Amino acid sequence: MNFKHLKTFIEVANCQSFSFAAARLHTVQSAISRHINALEEELGIRLLERNTRHVALTKSGEVYLTHAKAIMAHCEQAKHDAQLVDQGKQGVLRIGYLSSACAHFLPSMLRRFNEFVPNVDVQIFEMTAAQQLSAFVDGSIDIGFSRTVDYGYEGLIKHKHLSNDPIYLVINDSHPLARKSEVSLSDLIPFPLTLFARDQAIGLFDTLISVFHQQDIRPKVHSEPVSMQALLTQIASSQSVALVPGCVRNLQTQQCRFIPLDIELFVPLEMHWRNTPTATTQTWLHWCEQHVDLERETATPCLSSLSLEIPPNE
Repeated sequence: MNFKHLKTFIEVANCQSFSFAAARLHTVQSAISRHINALEEELGIRLLERNTRHVALTKSGEVYLTHAKAIMAHCEQAKHDAQLVDQGKQGVLRIGYLSSACAHFLPSMLRRFNEFVPNVDVQIFEMTAAQQLSAFVDGSIDIGFSRTVDYGYEGLIKHKHLSNDPIYLVINDSHPLARKSEVSLSDLIPFPLTLFARDQAIGLFDTLISVFHQQDIRPKVHSEPVSMQALLTQIASSQSVALVPGCVRNLQTQQCRFIPLDIELFVPLEMHWRNTPTATTQTWLHWCEQHVDLERETATPCLSSLSLEIPPNE
């Protein structure tokens, strides 16, 4: 079926005139006649009754006109939708994120992005750093909020540094160290150490172990939970100590106390995307560049004085 013939038929039916239709379509009347004749021959029916003074739809033509208009409208919508997808203004954007690191900024950011491009379906997935790397490899996420990418992935993933998250000691609120306003790594030597599982966040684990070694301390790592919430639950119910990014306070931290270290120790938060970004990824990156102060919005809020309050003697 020739869409030019359909368009000509619709115009003739609307104008009830070959000459007027030719003028509106910027062509000659003989071309209009050829299009109508070809369409009627293809269908094997007469669509128009015409003479030198009059053009009218046949009954079959009336039915066909309804369908022809629907077909052309659908084609225009298909063209429009395809252009939106090509421009990254329609489609799917899949985001992997660390829940504790992103809880204070991601909901607001996603709400504003949705207002900017309402036809993009944003799908979010809570993932550890290791899970995000695997998802980038198999192409199941487009954007990631995570820790520093391992060297082996540099050819696959691009990154943007967002903020530095300070490391805190976390203990239960009745722990012997709970009355301290800050602690040194040597203060932790008598206690079993809990660290987030290395296979889920290699960079975080190795950063923490490295700083112990720099001070000639051999930490007694006795547990590596695979979720931060499990780590906090373990800390709240034992005499273990843990070192965690400050963002972990966004999780359920009842009966836990966060205490600063006496040294500056941070882990970075980064935004990641594939070297070959999708159209919706490009739209997200452009929007972030133009409309978001990433460094300010993603920075982990400082601990409040209430969080650092020294517990009373019991």
